[in-house]
Amino acid sequence: MSFWNLFRPAEGPSEKKSHLQTKVTELLPGEEESTLILVTCIAGLFSRVAYADMEIAPEEVAHMEKALLEWTELSKNQITAVVELTLKEVKDLAGIENHKYTDPLNEILSNDQRYKVLVGLFSLAASDGNAEQLESEEIRIICKGLLLEHKHFISARATVLEHLGALKN
Repeated sequence: MSFWNLFRPAEGPSEKKSHLQTKVTELLPGEEESTLILVTCIAGLFSRVAYADMEIAPEEVAHMEKALLEWTELSKNQITAVVELTLKEVKDLAGIENHKYTDPLNEILSNDQRYKVLVGLFSLAASDGNAEQLESEEIRIICKGLLLEHKHFISARATVLEHLGALKN
């Protein structure tokens, strides 16, 4: 099954492209299929973390681009596409299981690049001043899906130590 089939409705006419595939192709015309999948998967993981508490705080929106610039090797256009997809398709993206995003990323990204995505997710979680336990747990599950070790999770979480909700009074 193609990655894009995840975003097609179960019933109804089968179109050539899913809504999400059409959207990401419009945002990044001429990009290779692997890049479109990469951008969609990162947007999906950002959606899972940002929407873990069923809302996206304005601070999280402002911080998404900064985190992606700092912690990934995506181009400016790709970063803009990730942020736009995350915000406009958050409910569809957040509803897909983590492994549907992490499996393609494991094929596309190196171990170090996947770790940087993990750090970016923690940075996003802490952008409102408090990385909640719910967000941290979501990232822990994503870490496993990215085939990273527990030490990677601890190291990435340590980058936002002062914002961890579990450590605050």
